[in-house]
Parts: sequence; C-alpha cells; structure tokens
Amino acid sequence: MKRTVSPFLLGFLSLSIQLLLLREFVPQFNGNEVVYGFVLGFWLLWGSVGSLLASKFRLSPSTLPNLYRITLLLGVLGLICLRFIRFFWGRGFAESLGVSAAFWTALASTCLLSFPFGVIFYLNVALYHGEIALVYLWESFGAGLAGLVVDLILIPRFTCWQAMAAIGLVALLLILIQFYSLKGLIVSVFLGLTLLVFWHFDYPAQEVVARPFNLLASHDGRFGRLQITKIEEQLTLYHDGLVAASLPNPAEAEETVHFALMQRHEAKKVLLIGGGFGAVKEILKYPAAEVVYVEIDPDIIGLMRVFLPPEERAYLESPRVKVYHLDGRAFLYKMAESYEVIILAVPGPATAQINRFYTREFFLLAKKHLTPSGVVSLKVASAENYQNLSLRRFLGMVHSTLGTAFSRVEVIPGETNIFLASDGPLDISLNYFASVLKKYKIDTQTVIPQVLFDRLNPWRQERLAKILTGSPEVNRDLRPRGYFYYLSFLASQFGLQEERLLGFFARIPGWFLLILSTLILFLIFCPFLLRHGKKVLPGWPLLILGFTTMMAEVLVLLWFQTKFGFIYEKIALLVSLFMFGLFAGARLSQKIALPPIKAILLDQIIFIACLSGLLLSLPLSVPGFVPYLFLFLFGLAAGHLFIACNSPLFKERLGYGLGYGLDLAGSFLAAVLGPVVFFPVLGLPLSVVSLLILNLSGLLAFIPRLVLDGKGS
Repeated sequence: MKRTVSPFLLGFLSLSIQLLLLREFVPQFNGNEVVYGFVLGFWLLWGSVGSLLASKFRLSPSTLPNLYRITLLLGVLGLICLRFIRFFWGRGFAESLGVSAAFWTALASTCLLSFPFGVIFYLNVALYHGEIALVYLWESFGAGLAGLVVDLILIPRFTCWQAMAAIGLVALLLILIQFYSLKGLIVSVFLGLTLLVFWHFDYPAQEVVARPFNLLASHDGRFGRLQITKIEEQLTLYHDGLVAASLPNPAEAEETVHFALMQRHEAKKVLLIGGGFGAVKEILKYPAAEVVYVEIDPDIIGLMRVFLPPEERAYLESPRVKVYHLDGRAFLYKMAESYEVIILAVPGPATAQINRFYTREFFLLAKKHLTPSGVVSLKVASAENYQNLSLRRFLGMVHSTLGTAFSRVEVIPGETNIFLASDGPLDISLNYFASVLKKYKIDTQTVIPQVLFDRLNPWRQERLAKILTGSPEVNRDLRPRGYFYYLSFLASQFGLQEERLLGFFARIPGWFLLILSTLILFLIFCPFLLRHGKKVLPGWPLLILGFTTMMAEVLVLLWFQTKFGFIYEKIALLVSLFMFGLFAGARLSQKIALPPIKAILLDQIIFIACLSGLLLSLPLSVPGFVPYLFLFLFGLAAGHLFIACNSPLFKERLGYGLGYGLDLAGSFLAAVLGPVVFFPVLGLPLSVVSLLILNLSGLLAFIPRLVLDGKGS
C-alpha cells in the first residue's frame, strides 16, 4: 500500500488544488466557460511544460517530499493572491475585471501551481524505475477520489480556504507515511500550524476585499459564493461576484414583473424563474395571482431571510407563494402545471449554462407550460447609446429564437430590453399600460405613464425593430451562439481588442474549424518529429488523446446540463467517473498485454466508435446513465492508450515526461478552444465531427506501421 501513496497523492493534490483554484476564480472573475477554459487550459499547459522540462533540473526522487510540501505552500499562496487580485488590477469589490485580466491571472496563477506537478509526475516515474503504468494508474485514482471528496464533502461544508487547509493537513500525513523522517515531521508540524492560521483568516480577508462595503455575511455553497453587503438601508446579495438581488430596488423588480403581468392582469398562476426578491412582492399586487417561484440555490433565500425586514419576509412566506429549489429547466421537465405568465428573471447568457434559458428548445418547453394565450417574459441588458455588432446580433438572435416558438413577439426598448412572447394578443402601447395601471390601481414607482412615455417613444421602437430584424440566427441547445455574442458584447466594455478577438473567432468558416484542431496539433508535433524522427510517432496519438478527451469531457458535461438540468451533485460524479475510467484503462493495460501498435490502433477505433455514438445520441432523449457511460468509456480508452503509447517512447529512451507532456499539451488546446470557439461557433454535433476527423488521422497514421510489422513477422 505504501508503494502507491506518492502517485496517489500526486493525483489527489493536483486535482484538489485545481478545483479550489477554479472555485476562487469564479467570484473574482464572474466565471463563465471562457474563464474555466483559461484556468483549465493553462493548468494543463504548465503541467505539460513541467513534465517536458523536468529532466533538465536534474532532481532526484529524494526531493519529492519537499516538492509536495512546496506545492501545499504554493496552493495557499495562490489562493491568497487570487483573493486580493482586484487590488492589482485596480478594481473595486464586485467590479467586473474583464477577459484580459482573467487571461493573464490564469496564466500566472497556474504557472505557480501546476508547473511543479508536471515535475512531480516525472520524479514519480523515476522513483518507480520507469513504471509509468503504476504512476498513471494511482494518479488517476487519486484524482477521481479528489473530485468526489472536494465536490461532495468539502465544498458543501467549508469555504474555499478551509477546504485547502483540510486537504493540506491530510496531504502532510500522507507525505509522512511515504517519506518519514524526523526533519520532515518538524517541517510538517510547522506547515500544519500555518494551514490552521490560513483556515481562520478566510472571512477577515473577504471583509478587507469588500471595503468600503460592509460585509454582513459570506457563504461558500455548492452553487457558488454568496455575499451580503449593506450600505445605509440598501441590502445587496452577490452570487459569485455578480449582483443577484438588491433591496430595496423597485425599478428592477417593477420592470421584471409589470410589463408581462399587465398583458394578463387577471392571471391566476404565475411562474417566476429566478430573481424572487422584490419580484414576488410586485406579482402579489395582482389580487388573483399565485406565484410559483423557482430558485436553484436554497442558500440564497436562507441567507437573505436573516437580514430582510419583516415585511419583506412576509411576501416570501405568503400562502399565495410556493418556492421550489430546482433548476428552472429541470422544474419544467418535472412538473405538468400550466401558467398564464412565465417570467424569466435569470442573468444574461454570459455562460453556456445560463444560455440554456435563451434557446429555441427552452422556449418550446416553456410554451408547453403556458395556457393557449399565455405570455413568457424575459429581459436582457442593452446599451442604447452604443450598440455594437455583437449586441445587435445577440438581440436579433433572441428575437428570432422567440419567433420560432411564438407567433407574437414584442420588445420594450431601454437600457434593459423587455421581450414579451405569446400566441395570444400583446399590446405595448402607452395607452394600454396607462389604462391598466389606472383601472386596477397598481401601485408602482417607476413603471408609470410619465416614464413609459419616453421609453415607448415610436422613434426608439422603430430603431430597435431594425436591429431585431437584422439577424435570422436561432440560438439552439446544441449550437449555443447566444452566449458567444453576449460574451463578445460584455468584452467590448473593456476595449475593442477583446471584442475584435471574439469577433475573429466568429468569422472563422465552419469547414476550416472542422480541420483546425488537426492542423494545430500537427504543427505542435512537427518539431518533435523533426528532432526524433519516426521514434516519436507514438506521441502523435497522445497529443490527439489529450485534445479529444478534454474536448469530449467538457462537451458531455454541457450536453448533460442541457438535457437534465445543471445538477451540481452529479457534475462531481461525472468528472470522477471519467477519472475512474482512466484508472480502469491503465489497469486493463497491465492485465492484457498487446503489442503497442495493435493497442494504439484498437484504442483509436474505440475512440472513433465512442465519438460516433455520442454524435448520434446528442439530439436524442436518452436515459440519464448515458452521459456517465460515455465519460467512463472515454476515460477507459484514454487510460489504456496512454500506457500503450508511452511504452515505445520509453524503449526509444525519449524521457519519462514526453508522453505526459504531449497529452497535457493537447488537453490545454481543447480546454481553451472548446468553450470559446468550437462549441458556440460550430455547435456540439460538428465539434464531435471535428474530433472524428482528428482521430481518423491518428488511425490512418498507424495503419501502415501495422501492415509493415505484419509483413516483417
């Protein structure tokens, strides 16, 4: 058992610190899939560099215990620096930092944390005299277990810093088990005390970052970090650094509710997805209305309830209000009730997860839960004074996507555009709104005739209509262009450079993207091929392996959340199942010995078969176990292929770290390009097609070798 502790610790520590780095990144950079791509991509890049360069440092395996302890200190230092990164970029609490800041911060922080793990992998293989299968086997097992422990045990109960301290204390114990010495014991005691101090300084550090706001509470839960601040009488709830609710804020609550409710002012059943604070109060102003309020995170209401004035709590506790803690799409799939009005009060689609509420499939699902003349309402941020190409495309896409589900779509212009869609009548004239407000004596502060007169100006409506009719594109679950355009719009607020970069990706022809991954990976592989000749050919499948597995893993996760709702408890199991697939594949390579060339060809064929099955399954209504099965199969083939490819590389004496470095280099490219380019621009099905083309190239590269080997025998 002691023999496996070091590689197990490598996998457990590296994935644990990576997950906690992501958790700390999210509230600092309002994280979306692009930010995740930066962190994961650069993590893999620096791990690859560390593995490839490890032999240059001439370190011996005896340095492993000290390197493990250094990674713990670097993990603590990295989280501290990330907590205070706003001061470096000159931004205040809850101010958006932008894509460029996220890029450079991810580059620096992952270098600090991931580079040593690449070196440690190399030294572990050296420690076990080249037994890379053993190291890879137990590293995969440690990573799989880390995913379960962090996501299912630590995150629901502890803050990010506390989880890091707990992991560090366990790691110090394992280091002593594997590499005991009196000096090591003394150092471990000192580091343990440091971790305990780190544990207790989490909340005080958040208070410093929140200044000049008064931080009332903070909670790290399964769905992210919640923080509540107060200035005078204004309570503000932040979810991962973004404003989730602000009380009192009558303007936002009124425009969320009344434009939709005044269309069906006699509505008895209203569904509110997200945004309950303030909005529930406004809905209850309609005497017949009963509210079903769906909020995915139960901690939001629980945390805010403590600080709400009694009259605000009374609205949420009204017998006319029912609260469900579910993903909005999962709720609609699960329930059968119909509503006269559905109000979507979620943020703009700056992530693929939120984009699920802006697709044709969601609007058709919402329509099934509407009465024949029911209304669905949503609002998106706009900018009347500066409507760049990305914003115009996004607004036009929302309009055309709603138009594929409903016969009538009306939009109320403003800094926030209110979209109303129905198969029944819609009236957004000033006279209509004024008459309803007067007739039903609805008490409002901002949705009043004087304000509406300016907002519903015919010139503004005509100008908006020209923009809305300019884009025929439709936002789909399997081609989520909406979040790409919205992200480009947000990037434009930080400078034209970021907007132009995303715009460049949008203009890449689809046919070129299908072969882009093959071209890029081949250019990366060429220097190795020129230097080592055909001896390095088994490294080509490893490069393909890294790219394919990372791209497929993220793609399956996106597919899963689209089909079954963004259920965080199951995300941990999905990732862990992939890691356990790697473990099983590496174990299988030890049990069933095949000639390397035959093993490589067999694994490539398995990858092509799995990708073909995934391509056929994407548009289907599949059972819940299918995404789990795909991830396990991808992991199984990847674990077996990794060992098969490294065996001939070792025989050619090309180094312990080369195969691992090529695998991580491919994964780096997939993590960066997948969420930013392939998924939104190509869509999920064509992204799978691009992976099929890539893996066919790997298969074709080795068929001649198999034929020649057969003739030689």
